[in-house]
Amino acid sequence: MLTLAELLAGLGLLFVGLRLVGLHLQQATGRGIRRVLQTATRSPALGMLSGAAAGVATQSSNAITLIAGNLVRGGTLTVRDAIPVVGGANVGTAALVFLAAIDFHMAVLYVVALVGLAYQLKLDTHPRRRDWAGVALGLALLFLGLDFIKAAPGHLPPGQLTALIGGGLSPALAFVAGVGMATLTQSASTATILAVAAVQSRVVGLDDGVWLVLGANVGSGVAVMLAGSGLTGSGRQLCLVQVIVKLAGSGLIAATWLIAEAVSPVAPATWALNMAGGRLSPTLSILFLALQLSGGLFATLLRTPIERWVRALSPPSTEERASRPRFIYDRAVGDPSNALLLAQRECERLMSLIPGLLPDLDQPDEDRQLRVKQTLGHAAIALETESFMVELIDRHLHRQDLDTALQVQATLALLRSLQQALTDFAAVVDSFSPPPPLVFRLSESLRTLSMLLADASQPYADVDDARTLVELTSDRGDLLNRIRQDLAASREEGEHIRRLLLAASLFERSVWLLGRLAGSLIVRPSER
Repeated sequence: MLTLAELLAGLGLLFVGLRLVGLHLQQATGRGIRRVLQTATRSPALGMLSGAAAGVATQSSNAITLIAGNLVRGGTLTVRDAIPVVGGANVGTAALVFLAAIDFHMAVLYVVALVGLAYQLKLDTHPRRRDWAGVALGLALLFLGLDFIKAAPGHLPPGQLTALIGGGLSPALAFVAGVGMATLTQSASTATILAVAAVQSRVVGLDDGVWLVLGANVGSGVAVMLAGSGLTGSGRQLCLVQVIVKLAGSGLIAATWLIAEAVSPVAPATWALNMAGGRLSPTLSILFLALQLSGGLFATLLRTPIERWVRALSPPSTEERASRPRFIYDRAVGDPSNALLLAQRECERLMSLIPGLLPDLDQPDEDRQLRVKQTLGHAAIALETESFMVELIDRHLHRQDLDTALQVQATLALLRSLQQALTDFAAVVDSFSPPPPLVFRLSESLRTLSMLLADASQPYADVDDARTLVELTSDRGDLLNRIRQDLAASREEGEHIRRLLLAASLFERSVWLLGRLAGSLIVRPSER
């Protein structure tokens, strides 16, 4: 019972430690991860190095794959640029496996004491110090868990331990066990750390440990596909890249191992052990690093055909295409004047897309689902452009650039309000089947006005187009008041009247916002 309790306690401490390390490392280093990954566009080698650095910082190749996927969706990276990043991220996760192979027992006890003292003295009140204290605590718990796992077999009688080990595992059984461990823990490095502990405690031999690690590498690819089963577009593309990296690494190393067993007079396990100075743990750590390096290099060298293959298996979704900015990109903030021009162009593009938010009642077979997806994509572009402007304003702009930036930011706020108003109006229109004459006239009027805004927002449009739209959207309070009075006197059912009144209110708000946006086009920021 003591052996089982120590084993379970060790596993619990190991999992908690890994969770704390991953969580706090990402919080402590996450602010710079995007900037590091953006260097990946310069060369494949730099992409792999930036991915490795990010993998060391987060100890999660899945987290880096997610960040890279967001950069791909935002247009900062292409899938081809992101492939070396994903390969490098797996290499970076080997750092924790190497740490786990070292006996830090005495140091860990001191670390636990220091972290506890820091918490007691409230030295963790600053967010950055709190994150690094969490990393230290996570590492300490991880190593304590490993100590428990290694110590557990020592409580078994020698004969019972020999019976437990038997003749060792077959390569196939060890491989399947590794796949299962990594699938359950959703991490190749976690399963490898468990294999390291099993080899150190003599529960399994080095040959068994090798096949456990090979299986764990494949199992982490299975876990990635399970976790990304609901993804589409580039998100799923990078999941497929991650699987390719894992399968390629395991395939290359397994083939090398089997060939060496067949032709070499020295067993590959003996040769690997000699290369690691006769120590078991570093042997598996080096094997894990070799798996990640071989898979990452394979994917990086063949990134062009791999990109074509994953794009064919998971083409970009409608939402993804609709939600990708065309002009802005993260590195543009380094050149504020150019960044402001790009943000303005993105605003003008969003204005040109406004008519697509409204139903076309002259087309009865219109695809409403597609319109809703495009609406969500346009809202995502506006949000991303707003975040871009916030980061740009934080760069301490010159007075003239700051004035322009504030005007662009105000235009974005109007755009987001108009997007929401038109989305709500479209939902009211869609609730009628067929729409009554009043709703038909309001909807078609809004489509006409929004098309005028789209024309006036073109970079080289005549300013008179914007002035005309301002005049057309001038106060319509009397007209709408008459509509409301007529509806109030109507004998239609209450719910029908309520929806008509809501459509009239949203129409009034949308017209006002269209006029405000047209006014912002009369004096464009670039013309100041």
